[in-house]
Amino acid sequence: MAGKVAVIGAGTFGTTMSWMLLESGLDVSLWCYEDDAAREMARTGHNPLHMSELDLSHVQPSSDMAEVLDGASSAIIAVPSFAVDSMAKQMAAHISPGAPVMLLSKGLTREGGYLFQAVGDALGDVDRVAVLSGPNHAEELACAEFSGAVVASYSNGTACFFQRLVSGAFFRLYTSNDPIGTSLCGAAKNVVAIACGMARGLRLGSNTQSLLMTRGLAEIRRLVVASGGDQRTCMGLAGVGDLDVTCHSEHSRNGMYGETFARTGISVADYERQRSAVVEGAHAVDPLLLRADELGVDMPLARTVRELIGGAYDIERAIDLLTGRRLIPEFR
Repeated sequence: MAGKVAVIGAGTFGTTMSWMLLESGLDVSLWCYEDDAAREMARTGHNPLHMSELDLSHVQPSSDMAEVLDGASSAIIAVPSFAVDSMAKQMAAHISPGAPVMLLSKGLTREGGYLFQAVGDALGDVDRVAVLSGPNHAEELACAEFSGAVVASYSNGTACFFQRLVSGAFFRLYTSNDPIGTSLCGAAKNVVAIACGMARGLRLGSNTQSLLMTRGLAEIRRLVVASGGDQRTCMGLAGVGDLDVTCHSEHSRNGMYGETFARTGISVADYERQRSAVVEGAHAVDPLLLRADELGVDMPLARTVRELIGGAYDIERAIDLLTGRRLIPEFR
């Protein structure tokens, strides 16, 4: 028996995941950052802030962490990457001993550590932590469109638990023992998506976007391998699958920010404030480059995105720097 599942975070993906679990007949509690949103959800059965079309009549919403985790036999964290570390520490005082936890947020802490490891440290056991990643925009999952993902953990038992828990009629999960590669792919693809969005904003064509995506994948693979991850992960759902959909989908927040930046030069902070959305790639790029520098991994595309959104130079200068790099073999 799965028991009650606690979903921590009532944003777009957390709300959609809660609905998917309800559709599978599971008992679901949902932690909301805003107390007003939790009360409104309890009153109407709908999230007033995100994915309001989904029926959450049978979910148990609350802004009280202890209440949400009370009696839960597993938990799913669905908060922005920069909030995962502090959220895991809050959860540690209330979650049942040994309860497995799955992350929907991929990537690194601000200091360059793995999010899944930070959760494991907070809970005292990294083997009970898994990471989910793949080409699964919540907007399409909410329409029951066929999607797939990989759930990765050092523990095969933890990965298999969440595979069985979350897989459904239109959502197919595969397991992996590579949370490192899965995490790095999940973070870095958002940075590449910003670059592809910039290309669209400049009215550059499919050739340019394909070049950026492919060379971005090469950067991701180098970082995964240098970090001890499995390079095969880069070719799977967590790698090229998620990269492709994030670079090209109309639902990609990172891509949309890149387009808007290329046209207007808007800052990340202003864009997030106006859209009430998090540009994950903008928060991921510094920790990724910190790790890359420590390992001696060359990531020119990610570095260019960082310098552009940070205002170090303009797009014309960025194009000159990228196209002026020395010619090298494709694979090395």
